[in-house]
Amino acid sequence: MRRLSTVLPIAALTLGAVLGTAGPSNAATTYQAKVTAFAAGDNDPVGGAIAYPGSAPRHSTAGGVGTYDDPVTVAAYAPALPVGTRIYLSYVKKYFIMEDLCGACRDDWNRSGTRRVDIWIGYYEGTSADRCESRLTLSSTSMVVNPDRELPVDTTPLLGPNGCYL
Repeated sequence: MRRLSTVLPIAALTLGAVLGTAGPSNAATTYQAKVTAFAAGDNDPVGGAIAYPGSAPRHSTAGGVGTYDDPVTVAAYAPALPVGTRIYLSYVKKYFIMEDLCGACRDDWNRSGTRRVDIWIGYYEGTSADRCESRLTLSSTSMVVNPDRELPVDTTPLLGPNGCYL
């Protein structure tokens, strides 16, 4: 289950405010994180709905090309990664923005303190999406939180007509 009830996101944001993590800071910080991927077919509900739609650079539904100004949607757990926070993953050369809720990310954080993000790969369902999600999954990689805007970017879709990014 990707998204939880609408009560949990509000509780998570409130908890983030109490912990002092309700908004992104200005300094870039690198963390080790687990990265998984999701597509429309395994989103809850199926499609591109996101838990925290907002104004630019956040989206009304999942999307983005990976630039600083149009980051790709990422799902996470708000106390571990506040809503609206940009991150950068060098292995795909893309910026992402936290705008969706990930129940498994919450579970990893609460169980072991593991930072986990779930990156959006697009409006796909089926075997090609499942294979691409598996290829993009890493048990640990560097994640830059509040990155500089001049990092290398590749706007090739993570999953598109030419297949999976990796």
